Amino acid sequence: MAIATRLAQPSRLILLFICAASPGWAQGPVAPPGAGTSPQGPAVTTETKPKIQEDCVGDNNFRNDDHRTLRYPIGQAIIATTYFLPAGATTDLIWKTPYDKDATYFGKVETRGNIFGSRNSVTLSKIPEDHPMIKTGLADKSDTLVTLRVPPQNADHWTTATVYLYSCDSKDAKRVSTLNLRVSSSFWSTIGTFSGVLLLYIFAALTSAAVDPKSVGFWRRLNPVFITAGSDGKGSLAKLQILFFSMIVFGLLMFIVLRTGVLSDLSSTVLMLLGIAAVGSTAAKATDVQRNRFDFANWSWFIAKGWLPRGGLAEVNRAKWRDIVTSDGEFDVYRYQSCIFSLVVGGALLAAGINQLASFSIPETLLGVLGLSQVVYVAGKLTTPPSFAELNKATEELRKKEKDFASAASRASPAVRPVDIKAASALAKPEYDAYKSEVDNIRIGFETITGREVNPAHLEPSY
Repeated sequence: MAIATRLAQPSRLILLFICAASPGWAQGPVAPPGAGTSPQGPAVTTETKPKIQEDCVGDNNFRNDDHRTLRYPIGQAIIATTYFLPAGATTDLIWKTPYDKDATYFGKVETRGNIFGSRNSVTLSKIPEDHPMIKTGLADKSDTLVTLRVPPQNADHWTTATVYLYSCDSKDAKRVSTLNLRVSSSFWSTIGTFSGVLLLYIFAALTSAAVDPKSVGFWRRLNPVFITAGSDGKGSLAKLQILFFSMIVFGLLMFIVLRTGVLSDLSSTVLMLLGIAAVGSTAAKATDVQRNRFDFANWSWFIAKGWLPRGGLAEVNRAKWRDIVTSDGEFDVYRYQSCIFSLVVGGALLAAGINQLASFSIPETLLGVLGLSQVVYVAGKLTTPPSFAELNKATEELRKKEKDFASAASRASPAVRPVDIKAASALAKPEYDAYKSEVDNIRIGFETITGREVNPAHLEPSY
């Protein structure tokens, strides 16, 4: 008995040590949930966490061994709102089933046998009553609007993908809805957009030159200032703005089409941007035609005399970037202001236009600045000195004196035509002197306006 008592003492010590090390031992027994107080102390209550529905198709095995038929009952139909699924972005789908806020939904996308997606890939809500699909009759007010986040792993060259939508709750246990739709890649859509914009730009460059293509280098023809040059061969700010905004809008529209297959609408702001530049270009062109252009008869006379090449001023002048911000050889602050704001608006359009092209807007004051810059640009052309008009008038008088000289020379020697200008000038010296005194003034004005020197051999009159 004494031996048994001695052996039990160490065992008690070990038992006491184990109990002391056990969590909650010192607090006594834990009361069950919902119980009140007990002689051992207050009860400890535990909160029940909401149960997260497990994925009933966690193995992503949706099809039977034949890889054609589904393993699960077919669910309600899915209607697409776009023609392509944009991988790495979201897209809206219409699910022809009532929305259940207590259900847990799953969305997955299969491409080339690879399935990606989870419970976090879809967001569901009751379809709004003003949804465009309801207005077109393709959806009902009882349908469910699904926002599907297409996994970026599904990106492909517009290969047909399969969308799986299902719920694992007891109400619709393992009923899977499917939709076959092509999936697009952001990378390849970008490559396609850049290729399309580049081809369109090269086409514009190859067809825009009004002069002999052999006289213009290839790289010069790619210069946007040369492409948008005016009739006088100088850079045109208004035409450059049209090209700038047109390329941006075309690129955004093409990217959206390649990503979703849907042609996006344009906001009123985008139309106003294109309209402001178009109106400014048209007004500037009309001003150039009235004030900064040679009359046809004078233009033909200058070409016949060798003062101008066959391409006219467009072949003489070289469009330069400085033409965009200068006027009459001086820095034009209004043109510079218009360039700055155009770049800012173009950058904002590129940044937000992909997702907001149909709703893109800029402050009205900024639109007013762009419009005012165009007004000042056109007004500046209207207020320039009438150099071309004066030169046209003086050239008409010179051509009359040339005719008078030719008539006088022919009357002085009706039987034999003078063999050279020296003999002709001797026969009609007064008319010749009158022409020579006027042609020097015309030459000075022509060289001042065009910046092109006239060969002295081309100053003699024709007879």
